[in-house]
Amino acid sequence: MTPKYEITRIAHPKFPWMHRIRALRNVREDVRAGDLGGFVQSERNLSQEGTCWIADNAIAAEEACVSGHSLLSDNAWACGHAAIFDRAIVSGNAVLDGGVFVAAGRIRDHAYIGGNAEIFASRVTGEAPVISENASVYGEVRGRVEIHGRTVILPGSKIDNPTTDIFHIYPERIVVKKPFGKKLCVLSPPMAEEGQQNRKAGFLPAGKNAKAKNNRNPGGDLIDSEWQAFSETRYQKRAIL
Repeated sequence: MTPKYEITRIAHPKFPWMHRIRALRNVREDVRAGDLGGFVQSERNLSQEGTCWIADNAIAAEEACVSGHSLLSDNAWACGHAAIFDRAIVSGNAVLDGGVFVAAGRIRDHAYIGGNAEIFASRVTGEAPVISENASVYGEVRGRVEIHGRTVILPGSKIDNPTTDIFHIYPERIVVKKPFGKKLCVLSPPMAEEGQQNRKAGFLPAGKNAKAKNNRNPGGDLIDSEWQAFSETRYQKRAIL
């Protein structure tokens, strides 16, 4: 089979061992023969099969692999042993690191997927998650789940939505909606003294400590000192390269 892309000599301005790719044939509707793509470290980072693509200034490095019909675009990074396959879309400034598997859904904004996280479509409905804003996922997320804000899904946690309802998970609450927009319920985690139980439940909510009146995130929610320290350090893209 004719290769679908080649690795050019156009080096990344900051990481000179990374080079742009160029399509050798039409790959997908928006990628035609001759179009330049994102950056790879070697051919193992992007499969020559399927319609998968690395676009814009996105980077796939180390042992990361983009395959199937997936897309890595904008300024997103995939490194470590990250695997992006099937029809997953990773965009914005999202970072995938470690031994993560992203087989479906959309990872965007400043989301971080790390550790041994797994992102899949529901086996029942085929619906897939959306991880956005500054959310971090280290566990398993499956089905129609949208994770927002600075929510953290802890290692070993599993969120599986086999229904067509939409589970919106925020740092301070969970909102369940019908597909047509009707709100079913709002679940707010207990505050302060039950914070550890919230963490064990699988997500890390922003604390609402009365002593932290001057410590607010952009959305206005009070956040505790532990959360503050975490949020200040965790979005820096590690110097892999």
